[in-house]
Amino acid sequence: MTTSRTDFNETWLSEMPEGTSDIQSFRTLEFNIKDLKNNDVPVQDLGNGLKKVELSQVLHYWYEKDDIVLLGVELERQPQGLVVRLTGKNPSSVKKEPWASDLYDAVLKDQHRSVRILSDTQLTDQGYAIWKKLFDLGHKVSVYDRENPGRTFQTFTSSQDFDQYFKRNDPSFRRYQYILSESGLVLAETRGFFHTRRYRELGGLALND
Repeated sequence: MTTSRTDFNETWLSEMPEGTSDIQSFRTLEFNIKDLKNNDVPVQDLGNGLKKVELSQVLHYWYEKDDIVLLGVELERQPQGLVVRLTGKNPSSVKKEPWASDLYDAVLKDQHRSVRILSDTQLTDQGYAIWKKLFDLGHKVSVYDRENPGRTFQTFTSSQDFDQYFKRNDPSFRRYQYILSESGLVLAETRGFFHTRRYRELGGLALND
């Protein structure tokens, strides 16, 4: 039997895949997508080259042209949100459309659920720019420290808020996790999950997590 506590841990505190090279991530993602298509898994066409396969536990979104995958993301359903498992861009499309910010924007609008993103040991300038672009598009970006998620959770209110969580060549910043949310009800629900967690932390109920 699951509880809100185990749901929180599985969604926001579970271990995530280690970051790999962009090319390796893309090749793995590309293989997974082609395997789904080769096994006649239904592919939904969302327009403008954007495709989707939605399974019971895993979702794939990607842009393609002439049957070539250009950019994609693989996400896992968790009780309180979605977790990014793989993301990658075709080396032939680097510095070209489609953009990762457009892909995440489409996922948020299609799923209406918050998305947890892996914070690598070294957050790239490109990743940093993507989050700022999504913020400028009207989505909300939140951050929390995995060691005390309830007490550290906050939602950025300006693009300057990003700067204190971005520092090159400092592995201590790895403990921060990022969440993308639609403004409004989706963000409100996600904040509620962390408010409940904060109550447990303050009451000493989360010490054994």
